[in-house]
Amino acid sequence: MSAAEYLIAALCIAVGAGTQACIGLGMGLIAGPILVVMEPTFVPGPMLMVAGGINIRNAIADRAALNAPALRRQLTAAPLGLVGGVTLLTVLSDRSLAIAVSVFVLAAVGVQAIGFRPPEGRRADYAAGAGTAFSSSVAAVPGPVYAVFASHWEPATLRATLATFMLFVGTAIIAALVIIGEFGLRELWLGLGLLPAVALGLPIGRWLRPRLAGPRFRIIVLSVAATSATVVLVRQLVAG
Repeated sequence: MSAAEYLIAALCIAVGAGTQACIGLGMGLIAGPILVVMEPTFVPGPMLMVAGGINIRNAIADRAALNAPALRRQLTAAPLGLVGGVTLLTVLSDRSLAIAVSVFVLAAVGVQAIGFRPPEGRRADYAAGAGTAFSSSVAAVPGPVYAVFASHWEPATLRATLATFMLFVGTAIIAALVIIGEFGLRELWLGLGLLPAVALGLPIGRWLRPRLAGPRFRIIVLSVAATSATVVLVRQLVAG
């Protein structure tokens, strides 16, 4: 990776980290579609590794708002999505993965944009766990699926519960990737190299919270995610 590419990647991670620190999701939405084109091995392992820094921050800072019963149900269902996602990774080429990530992001943005709200309750928690584990293992994009099922929660509750969920699931995904040979020293160094950008994103999150809260911020995040995913998708289709 060239110095210019590293700076672009670090900027994407910093903006994504700031967004995730603010609303609980956004790292994979904003950075994923761009990084997967620059370096396909960024997704999912290194991206999950980098996002872990923000998840630790959110899990600790908002721990008082954690929805523990929902978290237990989500973790119970997570292995189902994890197995399906890791299995899919073993059959996808780099180009197919880039397309899959972009399509998934666009679909997730579309679902949120139309305001779809599934039934609440225990079954929604199980669906959130399985769906989020699947999307995380394939595209390192846990937030959109989770937000669909938890959109009625308070922001602090969503941040704390999603972050805690991903600390468990992200670790399990990376372990599974190591076992199947999809995460090694190269992926480890990619993740470690971008961790400083997470530290840059934390002040961005603190600055954004009071200024871009509510529907306006949600629209901005979805717009950026949709634009980046569209650019990547068109690029891959034209190249093919």
